[in-house]
Amino acid sequence: MSVPTPHRAGDLSSLTVLAQGPHLMDAADQPMTHILRVPSERLLTGPLGARLEVVVLGPRGRRENQVLSLGDWGAEDITPPTDPANLPTDRRFLAQQAYAVAAHTLASFERALGRRIGWAGGRRLTLYANDPIDYRNTGYSPEDCSIRFGMIHDSRHHNKLPLVLYRDLVAHEVTHAVIDGYRPRWGDAHAGADQLALHEALADLVAMLGVFTAESVVEKIITVELQTPGATLESIDSTLLASGLFRFADNLFSHDKAARDPLTGELSANWRQDTDPHRRAAGVVRAVLGTVLRLWRAELGRPGRRSSVHQVAAAGARIGERVLNMLLRGLAYMAPVDVGWEDLLRGILAADAVVVPQDERNYRGALRSCFAEVGILAGPPHALDGMAEMRELNYPVRLSALGADPDEVLRFIWDNPSLLDAAKLDPVARITIDRVRPSLRISPDGFAVAEIGASFVQELRLSPAEAKRLGLRTTAAVVLRGGGLLRFDEGGRLCFAALKPVLDVGRQQELINGADAARSAAQRMGNSMFHPPAASQAPTP
Repeated sequence: MSVPTPHRAGDLSSLTVLAQGPHLMDAADQPMTHILRVPSERLLTGPLGARLEVVVLGPRGRRENQVLSLGDWGAEDITPPTDPANLPTDRRFLAQQAYAVAAHTLASFERALGRRIGWAGGRRLTLYANDPIDYRNTGYSPEDCSIRFGMIHDSRHHNKLPLVLYRDLVAHEVTHAVIDGYRPRWGDAHAGADQLALHEALADLVAMLGVFTAESVVEKIITVELQTPGATLESIDSTLLASGLFRFADNLFSHDKAARDPLTGELSANWRQDTDPHRRAAGVVRAVLGTVLRLWRAELGRPGRRSSVHQVAAAGARIGERVLNMLLRGLAYMAPVDVGWEDLLRGILAADAVVVPQDERNYRGALRSCFAEVGILAGPPHALDGMAEMRELNYPVRLSALGADPDEVLRFIWDNPSLLDAAKLDPVARITIDRVRPSLRISPDGFAVAEIGASFVQELRLSPAEAKRLGLRTTAAVVLRGGGLLRFDEGGRLCFAALKPVLDVGRQQELINGADAARSAAQRMGNSMFHPPAASQAPTP
């Protein structure tokens, strides 16, 4: 009888993935790879894990189970074929690529937020690595909690190219699934245009910054730039470097174009009113990436910071990872419904101030400036906590129950009229406590930051007559909803509130006015969260 392999919580498996995609080559003219460290788990043939399943189809379109596990624990690493032409048919590597990038993306969210995150409906996420569907239908499906990666004809490959070979595309779609499980109302049937665009902005940023945090990729881009006549490390500008780094699905749709290249061209003056979620997200994507570039440029301006290619690349990757963590931590400081761009900025700033109060490298200052350049502003630092109207609160709470019992949170809301008034809740209607979760994050000085997050929602269904009596202009029945996110410190005191008032007529009228445009845009987009450029830019067979 074999003895099970010992394992411990926190064990990691090292798995090789393509650094960006099948067309990014290393010095030996082989596909450039990167090693991801993902949480180890018990893997069954499939591969099938606790929260992830990968489906790979064989030549006849039938499922072909792959074995990733190494004994009873973890995964065994393989390298991709050295000939890029063999990548589409190496089904064992397709399974490894899909599983590793998905597990790494999920782990990035959990590390930043300080707790486990489940998928929508408590289900397992299934990734179809080489589904025979057209590449335009690649995307996350909330109905069955799955992601299908389609195939595309590419003149550089004899066989159709599975989109799962693009690391950023996998991370993009998995991010949609993570957010759908974390905040399902941000993308449901009642979600507004800003929430759909927020989905796209977060998915693009996680995908792009995830690739950027790989030092080997940054080093290659720098090395290529240094081949330009007269170029030196002292002369290279971070903006020039980023032109080759922040390119979504680079080298997929043509030999020199990316599906989205957010740092080139002029930003549309009315990007916030665009009904297409990707274009509506463009300003925020540019602001976050611009923050990375600004901080990178400042770092390279310090004495001795350009002594080697590796040092320049390491500085950029380190900054990118810090900004990505800021972005992800900010999600825990946002309301469960009706969030917008100001909410995102406020959440990032407030969350980061808790973990890194001093901000010696001016990360928050750079972020504020870059968001302001695209027209998104946050209040002053002292007002970020949202507590101006709730300084005198009653605390009839039991701390032992606060971190796990929704009824304890409901009691706290009910016993504080100032909180009820600030959220403009209907005292007669039901208040739903969505979730109560403790979180634990580690600050740079090594101390643990423990908080309790609780989100609540109230939903009112009104007939046209009831809506009119409230002061709303509508000819159809409407659903009004709002709520908020409350965060308590380790002593059980409320320290942050992000509220979306329910009976705020002005806010609700604005949402009603924009609902039709958001729904029509969502219908045009379908289930696919990945929308490439025009077909004329796609490679020919």
